[in-house]
Amino acid sequence: MLDIVTFTQKMKKGYMQKLKPGLLIIVVCLSNIVNASKISKGFEALKIYNYFEAKRLFEKSLESKTAAAAYGLSLIYYRNDNPFSNIDSAYKYIIKSRNAFQYISSDTKVEYLTYNVRKKSIDSLKDLIHQKAFEIYKNRNSIVELNVFIDRYVTAPQNPEAVAIRNNLAFNEARKMDTPEAYQDFIQKYPQSKEISKAREHYASKLFQSSTNNNTIEEFEDFLKEHPNSPFILEAKNGIYALSTANGTIEEYHNFTIKYPDNPNVEDAWKNIYSMSTIDNKSESFIEFKIDFPDYPHFDLLFQDIELSKKQFFPVRKSGKWGFSDNTGHITIPCIYEWVEDFSEGLAECGLNGKSGFINKAGNLVIPFVYEQVEKFNQGVAIVQQETKYGVINKIGNLIAPYEYDEISEFSEGYAAVTKQEKYGYIDKKGKLVIPILYTKAGDFHEGLAGIELNGKSGYINTSGIIKIACKYDWVDKFIDGLAKVKSSEKFSLINLKGESILPFEYDYLGEFSEDLIMVVKENKYGFSNRKGLLIIPIEYDFTGQSMLSLKFKNDMVIAEKNKKQGLIDKTGEYITSKDFDRIGFFNDGLAPVEKKEKWGYIDKKMKLQIPYIYQSADEFNDSIARVTDKTGRVGFINRNGKTVIDFLYDGASRLKSGWIIITVNDKLGLVNGSGKIVIPWECDAIIEINEKVLKVEKNSKFAYFNTLTGSYFWKEEEF
Repeated sequence: MLDIVTFTQKMKKGYMQKLKPGLLIIVVCLSNIVNASKISKGFEALKIYNYFEAKRLFEKSLESKTAAAAYGLSLIYYRNDNPFSNIDSAYKYIIKSRNAFQYISSDTKVEYLTYNVRKKSIDSLKDLIHQKAFEIYKNRNSIVELNVFIDRYVTAPQNPEAVAIRNNLAFNEARKMDTPEAYQDFIQKYPQSKEISKAREHYASKLFQSSTNNNTIEEFEDFLKEHPNSPFILEAKNGIYALSTANGTIEEYHNFTIKYPDNPNVEDAWKNIYSMSTIDNKSESFIEFKIDFPDYPHFDLLFQDIELSKKQFFPVRKSGKWGFSDNTGHITIPCIYEWVEDFSEGLAECGLNGKSGFINKAGNLVIPFVYEQVEKFNQGVAIVQQETKYGVINKIGNLIAPYEYDEISEFSEGYAAVTKQEKYGYIDKKGKLVIPILYTKAGDFHEGLAGIELNGKSGYINTSGIIKIACKYDWVDKFIDGLAKVKSSEKFSLINLKGESILPFEYDYLGEFSEDLIMVVKENKYGFSNRKGLLIIPIEYDFTGQSMLSLKFKNDMVIAEKNKKQGLIDKTGEYITSKDFDRIGFFNDGLAPVEKKEKWGYIDKKMKLQIPYIYQSADEFNDSIARVTDKTGRVGFINRNGKTVIDFLYDGASRLKSGWIIITVNDKLGLVNGSGKIVIPWECDAIIEINEKVLKVEKNSKFAYFNTLTGSYFWKEEEF
């Protein structure tokens, strides 16, 4: 063992390197002590780092000279350069010194000045002990150790910081456990901590999660009963709503409104019921809804919609802004929008501030202006664009397909093709991706099947994404009435829903079915096959590539051409007419247009020429009049007797469904009635048939609406 002198010399060397400036002053001052008492000798020993002797002397003087002896012991325990170093003992003795000092006499205080034991030095040492103790306990990074410091060093100025560190450690421990019990324990132990709000949030969240872990209605209901003050009450109610209406059916929504009348989602449920029940926006649907749902809470809205559904609104423009007018010209929706589109299923697309949204016929904003682009509602859903991606919303504005697709097609049979990075898949009307995105082409569903392309070949999948007809074709068409056209090695065939070939792969072209027969073309000859693949009319007629419309059956007859001559044949292949016409049209109103030697006339069904060959062109009769062209190239109309009913004054003419006739003169359009009376002069740029009653007329970048029943305009844009 080292002797005391050697030990103290070594300790002195270390101490001089580590001693804080404040204490060094204290120690230096001790050199002035000359009293030969035990206390004096103790401080002399302390001066030369003889800690063993100093400690012995201070301990012997502790009872009689408490303030000074305790101060000396505190110094020994505070320092690091001796084997007695202990911060808690240092603290114990400095408190003992401080408490004793306040009760000593003035003479004793004067005596203690010799050892530099005064209130200021005691307080200074106490502050140093506080700081050192805090650093020691803080570095142990333990809740238990910090609690020791907090409880033991109550008056330390570092105590609040220790509390904050302890609380943070405890909160992090709770976070690691991440259970409601752990958070609840923290809340009970540390209610004044700055983390208390977060702890309560986490507690509420974990309690909700653990209580509804299985995501069942029963769990959500129990949670509402057991925790009525939880901040997750709304989430629980939303969970009940989502589970109760998981399939999105009208019945589910209605049952929900009955069972949970106080749930905040009841209003949303009724909106869905209303939207789904009146998806076509027809007055009949609204009336049926009223009968089916007598408990509907908004009958005022229902009656309003019934009246509005009977009205047709037309986009109108005023001072550069758009709104809507009814068929009397009354502005029903003010002209405040940057653009509008026609109403579809009761909602119209509109633009405002560069964004798109939807309004209803009452002029109310139903879906806010937040989209880059929208398409009209179809079957209760609409495709919308946010930034560069597309999604799908329903009629109450809920997003049912996320904004993650490059393209979305219209829904067909409840499914829509979607595109990502030039690959295709399908979503259903709930927005769920039901068929993976892996095809290079994808068509619409028809009769339960959709044409797709995979690895360069085409086939068909069903609505479950299962390939029902192998991908072995170069091209496929949609199924219509159980049959579809397909192409392989440049040849066409017909297949059925089982993928069985109805026709062999030997045809150069296939037409469209008309009256259950389809044109088949082979080596520039055509004939007709039935739906069973039987060749009903031989392939013996000349295919010249003329209009496919003329090569469809109409009223049990079709055009047949051989050697540049045409006639009409029936479904047995027998000629109904002679077969020596250059061209022929179909019979209508008992007459058919025919051409010989570049002139047109009309024959009846007995092959008798009823109207001579005097026209450059001739159309079929419709409502007892037909459009024809005279030798000057002017267009007019004749009746079945060949009498001119509309003079040959026009460059062109086309009949509308309403019976009115649009005429063209020098690239300008006008309107005449069935007797040829000019109703609108030929000064228009466009005439568009909105319906059988209304025409949209455009002129010099302005437009107006014309009523064909009254023969007058019911709304005109300024300066039209």
